[in-house]
Amino acid sequence: MNDSFKWFGSVGVLILAIAGVSLLAEFRSSIYSTSTTVGIFALLALPLGLLYGQGGTVSLAQGAFAAIGAYTTAIITTRYSLSPMMSLLPAVVLPALVAFIIAKPILRLPELSLALVTLSIGTVVEVALQRGGDFTGSFNGINGIPTLPFVGTSRIRAHFVIWTVVLLLVIAYVNFMSSLRGRALNAVRTDHLLAEAMGVNVALDLSLLFAITAGVAGLGGWFYAHTLGYVAPDSLSIAVSANVLFMVVLGGRKSVLGPIIGAAIFTLASDFLPGTESQGIFFGGILILVLLFSPDGLMTLVPRRWQRRPRVPASVSPEVRPAVQTTGAVR
Repeated sequence: MNDSFKWFGSVGVLILAIAGVSLLAEFRSSIYSTSTTVGIFALLALPLGLLYGQGGTVSLAQGAFAAIGAYTTAIITTRYSLSPMMSLLPAVVLPALVAFIIAKPILRLPELSLALVTLSIGTVVEVALQRGGDFTGSFNGINGIPTLPFVGTSRIRAHFVIWTVVLLLVIAYVNFMSSLRGRALNAVRTDHLLAEAMGVNVALDLSLLFAITAGVAGLGGWFYAHTLGYVAPDSLSIAVSANVLFMVVLGGRKSVLGPIIGAAIFTLASDFLPGTESQGIFFGGILILVLLFSPDGLMTLVPRRWQRRPRVPASVSPEVRPAVQTTGAVR
């Protein structure tokens, strides 16, 4: 079984899941709304899974970057009466640019310090939006946030559009991780010094990955603004960033589908649990259990026969072979 076939399994499972949900939604239309919410969270969690699970870099700023994307499109489409399609590129590029600028000085920090710094970024963005007055106030359908031209108010179309985007991201994810550069990223997560010795520009690669993560979060914010039709300073707050990290840890940070599974579990549990206190008890309890019995997330419970260690060329010396098998850095 080659790498492309192995990774195709993730794409195939996601396609089957989307088809199954679409079939169920024909009998209960509210499923479309829930599915759209899961898709938006998946857009935030999936790139964080790549950054944290494959790059070994944690971030608590996904909500902040999504808020930048959401407010960018809300301001452009309401203040300047432009089409949402005209605001798509700025909503993605602006958070990516901000992330790339701040990446180099902060990504060299230890994991705990990095988490605190990215959490502070979320605080700064949230306070800035709150103090922005009418320019960054609340936006809703009454104030003019338009729906997407190819979606309108149709929950069915919103469901299919968002999950098409998620599917394309999964395909890009699996292709990237099957490439030499993706294997080098795993080397960065395992050992920075080893990765640098193999010729990997660790600082640049992590900065670009951080920027891509923020850009995809901005895309999620763009969808959030135009599908939910409402944006406020507390819509994509620090709590959202913490919830997205919870989704990644719960589902499995080293798995392609782990963040999506975590997003689905979180959304469904939030819908069924009655209040904030019960949700906190449930999510706290399940997080403790996962960290105790399955530290790498629920996807590690998949039978190991479906997992395969990377092939190591015969030319690699026995001394280097264990490191290569761990990082998967040699094709």
